[in-house]
Amino acid sequence: MHIHNALLSRGYFPRELPPAFTTIDFGNHVDEIAQDWRNSGVFKCKVVPIGRARRRRTRRGSYTYSFKATEAEIISMPKSGFERRNLQIVHPLPQALLSIEIGNNWRSIQKWLSRQAFSEDKIRVGTMYDRSIRDINFDLHSEKKRYLEATSDWVVTTDITRFYPSIYTHSIAWAAYGKERVKGNLGGYKGSLAERIDFLIRSCNRNQTIGIPIGPETSRIVAEVISSRIDQTYMERNPDSLPENINRLQDDWTIGVKSLEDAERMLSEVSRLYRSFGLDINGSKTSIDRIVVERQRAWISELVAFLSPRQGLLAGSRLREFLDTALVLQSQNPTAHVVSYALSIIDNMDIAPSDIAIMESFLLKAATVAPMSLDRICRVIVDLQTRTRRLSAKRIGERFVQLATTAMENGHDFEVIWLLYTLRGLGRPIEARSICQASAISSSSAIALILMDMKSNGLGLGKLPISNWQARITKESILTDWTWLLAYEGIRNGWLSDPHDLMSRSLFEPLILRDVKFYDPQLVIQTSAKAAAARQSTRRLNLSEIRKLLGAVRGIVASDY
Repeated sequence: MHIHNALLSRGYFPRELPPAFTTIDFGNHVDEIAQDWRNSGVFKCKVVPIGRARRRRTRRGSYTYSFKATEAEIISMPKSGFERRNLQIVHPLPQALLSIEIGNNWRSIQKWLSRQAFSEDKIRVGTMYDRSIRDINFDLHSEKKRYLEATSDWVVTTDITRFYPSIYTHSIAWAAYGKERVKGNLGGYKGSLAERIDFLIRSCNRNQTIGIPIGPETSRIVAEVISSRIDQTYMERNPDSLPENINRLQDDWTIGVKSLEDAERMLSEVSRLYRSFGLDINGSKTSIDRIVVERQRAWISELVAFLSPRQGLLAGSRLREFLDTALVLQSQNPTAHVVSYALSIIDNMDIAPSDIAIMESFLLKAATVAPMSLDRICRVIVDLQTRTRRLSAKRIGERFVQLATTAMENGHDFEVIWLLYTLRGLGRPIEARSICQASAISSSSAIALILMDMKSNGLGLGKLPISNWQARITKESILTDWTWLLAYEGIRNGWLSDPHDLMSRSLFEPLILRDVKFYDPQLVIQTSAKAAAARQSTRRLNLSEIRKLLGAVRGIVASDY
């Protein structure tokens, strides 16, 4: 499978969506679909002349696209504390063309990425990865940071304020070819690969030049192209810097130096480089420390203490204490993923029937205390109920309907999606007139599809605002906004009518002919056992990389570990 097929089949929709939302079919058939779209005029390609007005000429590979800009569907997700971030389900047309451009020009993009100097995460693309791109090895970054903290007198830490939402799309060409070269010869780069990427990203976002989508893995590639250019420029200006003394995790920097003067100079250099790309460092997360103390990881030690074999099995009163402690620590550390960590431990356990009630109470409380962990909470609830049939579906259903109603009123889409998906997984009829009424004004195809799926399975919802949704779907809207997904899957599944004959129009016909699904009710949540096995496999690979890194920086061969 090619690069672009992998990016679309496993890296198109945000990873935070439930498993029923899938792009496997789309990625597998995108080449034929894109060709059909071009033949029918959904988009056009045109050659772009380059050079000054009097010396216009064409150059091989200099072209651009023509189609209407689209608007992504926004999914508001909790980040930390009261902060939130916007995930995006982007329109399939610009996302398909963007992925194809990246795939067809992968060698060029690899050259841009080869400037990377301070990050241990190389961009590796393939269908063997859950998200088409190899996940970040956070443990590796933690070990490298601990190493440089132990060998440095001063440590600089900083990151960028709202990195993805602040990226200036025209700076993609600066990163690819050099800012001064591009600004000194704007006409010479018209129709270039970087300009096409710029155009296609803007086309996903109402043609805005500020911000790249959060969700598709293509954005991670684009962001790393920019970061790699900053790496290279930093090295050129600071040739004495050693890569082992700097750790960059995307836009998050940790630098070890010998003096306060050096620390201030390095921080100024990093800040200046990012400003040249229209980005600003986050002052609240920037510091220069003489001695670095672990501030945010103490809660892990407190939870791990419960796992000592000397303390006996994690069951009964000990399990209750462990779970209560996790909730308290989550409240005390609102930016940390305490509940998710606790649930990852529970994934490896067989819960005794007598402890089901303890787990149930914990999961209900966790849904309120840790909304950013709702995806994992949902999986545990559904898996536990499937295996034991001992959870109170009535109790969970009533509470989750209350939480979902409040989340709908507040525009908290992520919470609504996962609360509803949990109710769907429990398979118990519920009363949710308030949710149905609130969904009438929601601009979320994801919420509407889950509601219609539940309704079709007789889960006792109130009257859905079908007429409101139908009124928002037109032959023009599916080409430019979020209604494309609502229309396609609503009509394909027989939940909505098709008065405009959209399925036979040029956008949808190539999809329906190849039986492409973007919402598949048959795809279920991964069991706890499979999730634990997957984490264990990833952990082994991550540990191998950590050994290689520490061996390199300490001068010890890997076989000595």
